[in-house]
Amino acid sequence: MKGKIRVIIITLVVLLAGTGVFLWKMNDISKKLEAKAEEKLKEERDLIEDQKRKAIDKVKEVDIIPLYLSGDRKNVEMTKFSSVSEIYTTKKSDEVTETLAAIKRNRNCTPKDPLWAYDPYGTNRNSMYVYFRTSGNCYLRYTISVKDDGIGDFTRTAYTGGPSVTKEHEYQITGLVAGEKNYIVMNLYNSDDQLSETRIFSVDVPKSKSGAENRLSTKKGTSKKTISNGLFTVFGKRNAILFYDNSGVLRGEIPLEDNTGRNMEQIYDTLTYTAGKSLIVQVDFLGKVVKTHKLKGYTQSGDFIYDGSGSLYVIATAKKKKAAPKSKVIQVTLENSAIDEMVDMDTVLKSVYEKARKKAHKKNVDWIGIDSIQLVGSNALLISSKKLSSIIKVSGIGSLVPKLNYIIADKKLYKGYDKKLRKKVLKKLEDESAAAEATEEPRNILKKPVKQDPFPSFFGPEMISYKKKGAEGQYTLRMFAAKAGDTEKGDGNSYYLTYVVDEVAGTYDLKKKYKVAQTKKDGNYISNGDQYIYCCSDGNFFTESDTTGRVLKDFMMSDRPYRVYKNDFKQFWFR
Repeated sequence: MKGKIRVIIITLVVLLAGTGVFLWKMNDISKKLEAKAEEKLKEERDLIEDQKRKAIDKVKEVDIIPLYLSGDRKNVEMTKFSSVSEIYTTKKSDEVTETLAAIKRNRNCTPKDPLWAYDPYGTNRNSMYVYFRTSGNCYLRYTISVKDDGIGDFTRTAYTGGPSVTKEHEYQITGLVAGEKNYIVMNLYNSDDQLSETRIFSVDVPKSKSGAENRLSTKKGTSKKTISNGLFTVFGKRNAILFYDNSGVLRGEIPLEDNTGRNMEQIYDTLTYTAGKSLIVQVDFLGKVVKTHKLKGYTQSGDFIYDGSGSLYVIATAKKKKAAPKSKVIQVTLENSAIDEMVDMDTVLKSVYEKARKKAHKKNVDWIGIDSIQLVGSNALLISSKKLSSIIKVSGIGSLVPKLNYIIADKKLYKGYDKKLRKKVLKKLEDESAAAEATEEPRNILKKPVKQDPFPSFFGPEMISYKKKGAEGQYTLRMFAAKAGDTEKGDGNSYYLTYVVDEVAGTYDLKKKYKVAQTKKDGNYISNGDQYIYCCSDGNFFTESDTTGRVLKDFMMSDRPYRVYKNDFKQFWFR
């Protein structure tokens, strides 16, 4: 019996020891994986100060395979486009795809001798298309390096549009530096994350066609936080969407017919954006134009949003003679490009429109200036009007008679209108403690008491966002406003404001506000995870700050940015 107990005890000790060793090893593996993941994140942060040595410094000249876009030694496919308009046709994109497919059928494309094409679809001037096949499953992690010491390396894992590891490789390598000799280091890793092959190529990339700055002036802020990963997406005056990394280096340039667009959305497996006044396009991860949506009868006038179920809501101007600009919201069905007018603010706020018309002595007066919209439920919109300094909720959109639910604005702005319209303006929720203090003051019966304003009003909103709260009829409204204060002149600053709106009580309450340098026209302020992005159009700069408002970094531009966002483009260009 004692012998059996001894065997059991020894067995338990061995098992416990084995479990301890196993757990120790697993913990060690876990720490190594975490360290590796953190190293990748750091590498993809694009901060030159974090890069001890550039990739090009580690490369031997003999190992570099030169690529030529022209001349007798030309070994890169090139596509000619007569205009930007031709770029944004599915017919041209299909022709390019067929050309590339024919080459792939008749050529053995290997990592040493891939098929290269410089921006074949014309939709990203800082990119190269590459295709090759490998004997085993692997993935591509690439680094773009230039010899300019002021420009850091750009490293990403390329996205395949399918499985993470594959034998057939087709990528859009973006991040090239315009006007420089770029060295592309292609590292192939197997499914165990082991490096299996490295190839290095060099290519002289053409200068920016838009004339955009290759490198922005930057200034480090006082925040101790780490800047977020991703590319700043800049909408401005260059007839292009520009992409800058965290060191202020231009890493992408999407050409446009004009500057009417103010945003882009990653929808399904496409980037969706406005390419022209009456054209919205969808482009896949290789840069191919897979769908175009012509806004027949309308021009796009700034912002659009995606409803999550196959449709876009677009701020628009009717092409009719003497039509009021930026006063319509249309729906674009992505499946068939059908256009439906959902809201005509000339009708919803008819009395305001008529008064503006009479004052301006013309029908096409820019009286409302819709600048931002948010979908509420399935049939209502929050509409932000810069001209009226108002946020307007309209329900029953798409019906014959959409309903004006309410207006969020300073009541003084609606003094000259009928009582019925004035009643639509929500009340500011008073602070109970302030109200209690006010009642304690001695009352002078000869003097009419002046009701204190609970908080300063906003004026000139540029952007809004909506988030439903748990309580019935309540939601959070975030807004970037050109100014705020007791009068329309404001106090010399712009603000990012957070309100709680109670539709049942008919009130709205200011919860938070961040003060920033004033921009009276254009600009935006958005939450980007744990950071905030601010575009100061009047000041020709954009910035990233932490949640306390402390600046991480300022980026100065030579011309005016209209809006700036930040995206990591995961599951699109990068994995």
